[in-house]
Amino acid sequence: MFNFNLSPMVKNLLILNVVIYLGFMFIPNAGPLFSTFALWPFQNPNFRIWQPLTHMFMHSQYDYTHILYNMLALVFLGPAIERWMDSNRFLFFYLACGIGAFLTVAAVNYYNFTFDYAHFMATDYNVPSVGASGAIYGILAAFLWLYPNEKLILFPIPIPIKVKYLIGFYMIKELLATLGYIASSANVAHLAHIGGAIFGFIMIWYWKKNDMDKYRIY
Repeated sequence: MFNFNLSPMVKNLLILNVVIYLGFMFIPNAGPLFSTFALWPFQNPNFRIWQPLTHMFMHSQYDYTHILYNMLALVFLGPAIERWMDSNRFLFFYLACGIGAFLTVAAVNYYNFTFDYAHFMATDYNVPSVGASGAIYGILAAFLWLYPNEKLILFPIPIPIKVKYLIGFYMIKELLATLGYIASSANVAHLAHIGGAIFGFIMIWYWKKNDMDKYRIY
């Protein structure tokens, strides 16, 4: 059913993410520039209005798996979503999920800033965020909604697993980590993942319910 050849917008997003990642690797003393485009909590004086957009095209320079896993998900799942909704809407969808992840985290940060000030100042206040994970989890949510019974293989497990079980597992895992029921991975913004997934689910549900079935390719 799925053609995993790169679709136009997925290809453009892949190139942009990789070029920015490599660019920061080779720019001498790139720390201040990196900090300028990373996403700081809006309570922090380092916050800038463009950061909710720019941070999703940046990735950790200390862990190559950060960009690797995000781009693999984009490459393998993104084309089916793009072909379902067309390239322009896919770009909007991708950006909206990334910004939605920011809005989710910002809302929780505002609550913590107001009601748990000491903890917020000791933790989240001084931690900038980077990565496309919010947008990627939006893609995961869309794929889960559109193709729940299709099967994927998660390397290195050579067993096809239905999307509703495989992606569903990751969604539940992120939710439990966000709520503190299981251990949170170090330097992973689980809440941003949930935020991106929620925005992705709402958009794909609305489009599919109203006017998007005409774009589906079988």
